[in-house]
Amino acid sequence: MNSSSRDATKRTGLVLALGGGGAPGLAHIGVLQVLEENAIPVRAIAGTSIGAEIGAFVASGMPIGDLAAIALAFDWKQTLQLFMPDLPTGGLVSGINIVDFLEGWLGVQQIQDLAMGYVAIATDIESGEQVVIDRDSLVNAVRASISVPGLIAPHSSGQRLLTDGGVVNPLPFDVARERFGGPVVAVAVHGAARNQSPQPQPAPQWPVRARQLLDQAWMARAQGLRTWLETQLDNYTHNADEKPSWTTRRVLDRVLNITEDEIVRLRAALNPPDLMLMPEVGHIGLMEFYRAKDAIVAGRRAAEASLPDLFRLLKADQVQQQVPDRIP
Repeated sequence: MNSSSRDATKRTGLVLALGGGGAPGLAHIGVLQVLEENAIPVRAIAGTSIGAEIGAFVASGMPIGDLAAIALAFDWKQTLQLFMPDLPTGGLVSGINIVDFLEGWLGVQQIQDLAMGYVAIATDIESGEQVVIDRDSLVNAVRASISVPGLIAPHSSGQRLLTDGGVVNPLPFDVARERFGGPVVAVAVHGAARNQSPQPQPAPQWPVRARQLLDQAWMARAQGLRTWLETQLDNYTHNADEKPSWTTRRVLDRVLNITEDEIVRLRAALNPPDLMLMPEVGHIGLMEFYRAKDAIVAGRRAAEASLPDLFRLLKADQVQQQVPDRIP
């Protein structure tokens, strides 16, 4: 355990487990806004994929307002620039542009030097083991955790080749408790959680944008991107009233959602969070980072609805911290 992890276990505040899920994970920012506005401190974060990225920005000391501003400034073109295909081994993109983006904001900060407790979850693609990254630079930790299989190439770390943490732990509330204690508040935005919204949601907007891109003349020079977009569009029908056809891509996506849900369920049975927030982000597509406003609003709503429970957890933690250690 590094020094920041040890310090985090001694302070009062919530421990957050921020899950993976692509652009819908920007809802984490809305949750963090509500916590800050209500003076509810966060002492540690365990994150998977987009949750590891949002957590890294917060753990680095970036104000929540600045983080929200970065997200809200993102548009479709910037998203495309980050994920412009260069067809490396093991993914559609190498992640070079993503690393450049992260380094521009996170610099060379090391996890072990942070004032806040922080870990990122990745998966060893060869052994299948969960890897809890608690040392290394924030940029490397995030790069490993966000390596979405088939999209972003795995990240080399020492002797290991790491891919997205969501493969083994989409919502790391168990790691959060093991590393930092409680109370643990989990924010779920993975595929299965997104599909559990009680309200009907409008269709994602990105298929329309993707079809517009396919019509651009320059797409002829980006065959990798064209192929990937066409494959993704197999998930959607032109008529919202049509019953979607079970294309190969839709079957794989559905299997992934089922697997993620089962992993979260089994981990929760063994070591559940004290509270789980489920922002309604089912209408936001995996790559729709330009819809940050919608995602943040969803996160805010989920946190505001749970404020009584959040205050209860904080109060219980404060009381526990005030109890002196027993003398043996």
